[in-house]
Amino acid sequence: MNKKDVEATFAKFFVERLNQRYNLNYQIIPNGNEASDVDIYAIAENLETLNLQLKTGEPGLERFWGRRRKLGSGMGSIDVNIEELLAQIIRDSEKHYAKKENLTLLITERYEPVFDKNYALRISKKFRDTTFKGVYFVKLAAFDANHPYEGQIVAIKDIFGNHGEVF
Repeated sequence: MNKKDVEATFAKFFVERLNQRYNLNYQIIPNGNEASDVDIYAIAENLETLNLQLKTGEPGLERFWGRRRKLGSGMGSIDVNIEELLAQIIRDSEKHYAKKENLTLLITERYEPVFDKNYALRISKKFRDTTFKGVYFVKLAAFDANHPYEGQIVAIKDIFGNHGEVF
Protein backbone atom coordinates (compact mmCIF):
# COMPACT_ATOMS: atom_id res chain seq x y z
CA MET A 1 0.00 0.00 0.00
CA ASN A 2 1.18 3.51 -0.70
CA LYS A 3 1.15 6.29 1.91
CA LYS A 4 -2.23 7.70 0.77
CA ASP A 5 -3.85 4.25 1.06
CA VAL A 6 -2.40 3.80 4.56
CA GLU A 7 -3.67 7.25 5.58
CA ALA A 8 -7.13 6.43 4.23
CA THR A 9 -7.20 3.12 6.15
CA PHE A 10 -6.36 4.83 9.46
CA ALA A 11 -8.71 7.77 8.82
CA LYS A 12 -11.58 5.43 7.95
CA PHE A 13 -11.02 3.42 11.14
CA PHE A 14 -10.86 6.63 13.21
CA VAL A 15 -14.02 8.11 11.66
CA GLU A 16 -15.98 4.87 12.03
CA ARG A 17 -15.11 4.73 15.75
CA LEU A 18 -15.84 8.44 16.21
CA ASN A 19 -19.22 8.02 14.48
CA GLN A 20 -20.07 5.02 16.64
CA ARG A 21 -18.93 6.71 19.87
CA TYR A 22 -20.80 10.00 19.33
CA ASN A 23 -23.62 8.88 17.01
CA LEU A 24 -22.32 10.94 14.08
CA ASN A 25 -22.22 10.41 10.33
CA TYR A 26 -18.78 11.57 9.15
CA GLN A 27 -17.29 10.26 5.91
CA ILE A 28 -13.73 10.65 4.72
CA ILE A 29 -12.57 12.51 1.62
CA PRO A 30 -8.83 12.33 0.76
CA ASN A 31 -7.22 15.68 0.00
CA GLY A 32 -5.60 15.67 -3.44
CA ASN A 33 -3.59 18.84 -2.72
CA GLU A 34 -0.10 17.67 -1.68
CA ALA A 35 0.86 21.17 -0.50
CA SER A 36 -1.92 21.25 2.10
CA ASP A 37 -1.55 20.46 5.82
CA VAL A 38 -4.74 18.39 5.59
CA ASP A 39 -4.32 14.74 4.56
CA ILE A 40 -8.01 13.81 4.76
CA TYR A 41 -11.25 15.66 5.38
CA ALA A 42 -14.00 14.15 7.49
CA ILE A 43 -17.29 15.66 6.37
CA ALA A 44 -20.87 15.31 7.55
CA GLU A 45 -24.08 17.18 6.91
CA ASN A 46 -24.72 19.86 9.55
CA LEU A 47 -21.39 19.19 11.30
CA GLU A 48 -18.06 20.98 11.22
CA THR A 49 -15.55 19.50 8.76
CA LEU A 50 -12.62 17.82 10.49
CA ASN A 51 -9.20 18.44 8.98
CA LEU A 52 -7.15 15.32 9.64
CA GLN A 53 -3.34 15.23 9.61
CA LEU A 54 -1.98 11.69 9.96
CA LYS A 55 1.42 10.68 11.25
CA THR A 56 1.85 7.26 9.66
CA GLY A 57 5.44 6.99 8.53
CA GLU A 58 7.58 9.38 10.52
CA PRO A 59 11.13 8.19 11.27
CA GLY A 60 10.93 5.88 14.23
CA LEU A 61 7.13 5.91 14.30
CA GLU A 62 6.80 2.71 12.32
CA ARG A 63 8.80 1.08 15.09
CA PHE A 64 6.84 3.08 17.69
CA TRP A 65 7.23 0.56 20.47
CA GLY A 66 10.98 0.20 20.08
CA ARG A 67 12.90 -3.04 20.21
CA ARG A 68 11.45 -5.87 22.19
CA ARG A 69 14.11 -7.49 24.29
CA LYS A 70 13.34 -11.13 24.83
CA LEU A 71 13.43 -12.28 28.43
CA GLY A 72 13.96 -15.86 29.62
CA SER A 73 10.22 -16.47 30.05
CA GLY A 74 9.50 -15.70 26.43
CA MET A 75 8.06 -12.34 27.49
CA GLY A 76 9.55 -9.17 26.09
CA SER A 77 10.27 -5.73 27.42
CA ILE A 78 9.92 -2.54 25.40
CA ASP A 79 12.85 -0.14 25.42
CA VAL A 80 11.20 3.12 24.43
CA ASN A 81 9.59 5.88 26.48
CA ILE A 82 6.12 6.26 24.94
CA GLU A 83 5.51 9.65 26.56
CA GLU A 84 8.79 11.09 25.28
CA LEU A 85 8.07 9.82 21.77
CA LEU A 86 4.52 11.24 21.81
CA ALA A 87 5.90 14.56 23.08
CA GLN A 88 8.43 14.62 20.24
CA ILE A 89 5.81 13.81 17.58
CA ILE A 90 3.40 16.45 18.91
CA ARG A 91 6.14 19.09 19.36
CA ASP A 92 7.56 18.52 15.89
CA SER A 93 4.06 18.66 14.37
CA GLU A 94 3.24 21.90 16.21
CA LYS A 95 6.35 23.50 14.70
CA HIS A 96 5.56 22.22 11.21
CA TYR A 97 1.90 23.16 10.71
CA ALA A 98 0.84 26.80 10.51
CA LYS A 99 -2.90 26.43 11.22
CA LYS A 100 -2.70 23.64 13.78
CA GLU A 101 -5.70 24.96 15.74
CA ASN A 102 -7.81 23.74 12.78
CA LEU A 103 -6.07 20.35 12.52
CA THR A 104 -6.86 17.07 14.21
CA LEU A 105 -3.63 15.09 14.57
CA LEU A 106 -3.89 11.31 14.27
CA ILE A 107 -0.83 9.43 15.51
CA THR A 108 -1.09 5.94 14.10
CA GLU A 109 0.11 2.49 15.11
CA ARG A 110 -0.75 -1.02 13.98
CA TYR A 111 0.22 -3.21 16.88
CA GLU A 112 0.09 -3.63 20.64
CA PRO A 113 0.37 -2.75 23.50
CA VAL A 114 -3.09 -1.57 24.37
CA PHE A 115 -3.53 1.60 26.43
CA ASP A 116 -5.60 1.09 29.56
CA LYS A 117 -7.96 3.84 30.76
CA ASN A 118 -5.68 5.06 33.54
CA TYR A 119 -2.66 5.40 31.25
CA ALA A 120 -4.81 7.11 28.63
CA LEU A 121 -5.89 9.67 31.24
CA ARG A 122 -2.25 10.19 32.27
CA ILE A 123 -1.01 10.92 28.76
CA SER A 124 -4.07 13.04 28.08
CA LYS A 125 -3.29 15.28 31.06
CA LYS A 126 0.26 15.63 29.81
CA PHE A 127 -0.59 16.53 26.20
CA ARG A 128 -4.09 18.08 26.14
CA ASP A 129 -2.67 21.62 26.12
CA THR A 130 -1.37 21.18 22.59
CA THR A 131 -2.45 23.84 20.11
CA PHE A 132 -4.02 21.22 17.82
CA LYS A 133 -7.81 21.08 17.72
CA GLY A 134 -7.58 17.40 18.64
CA VAL A 135 -4.98 14.67 19.06
CA TYR A 136 -5.79 10.97 18.88
CA PHE A 137 -3.75 7.83 19.02
CA VAL A 138 -5.19 5.42 16.44
CA LYS A 139 -4.39 1.71 16.66
CA LEU A 140 -5.79 -0.54 13.95
CA ALA A 141 -7.42 -3.87 14.64
CA ALA A 142 -5.13 -6.90 14.30
CA PHE A 143 -6.52 -10.00 12.67
CA ASP A 144 -3.75 -12.38 13.71
CA ALA A 145 -4.98 -15.55 15.44
CA ASN A 146 -2.28 -15.10 18.08
CA HIS A 147 -3.23 -11.49 18.78
CA PRO A 148 -6.96 -10.96 18.33
CA TYR A 149 -7.48 -7.27 18.95
CA GLU A 150 -10.28 -4.92 18.00
CA GLY A 151 -8.24 -1.74 17.62
CA GLN A 152 -8.33 1.34 19.80
CA ILE A 153 -8.67 5.10 19.71
CA VAL A 154 -7.13 7.08 22.58
CA ALA A 155 -8.46 10.65 22.83
CA ILE A 156 -5.34 12.48 23.99
CA LYS A 157 -7.11 15.77 23.25
CA ASP A 158 -10.69 15.06 22.27
CA ILE A 159 -12.47 17.56 20.00
CA PHE A 160 -15.58 17.09 22.18
CA GLY A 161 -13.72 17.62 25.48
CA ASN A 162 -13.64 13.98 26.61
CA HIS A 163 -9.87 13.88 27.06
CA GLY A 164 -8.35 10.53 27.98
CA GLU A 165 -11.27 8.45 26.70
CA VAL A 166 -10.52 5.11 25.07
CA PHE A 167 -12.88 3.78 22.43
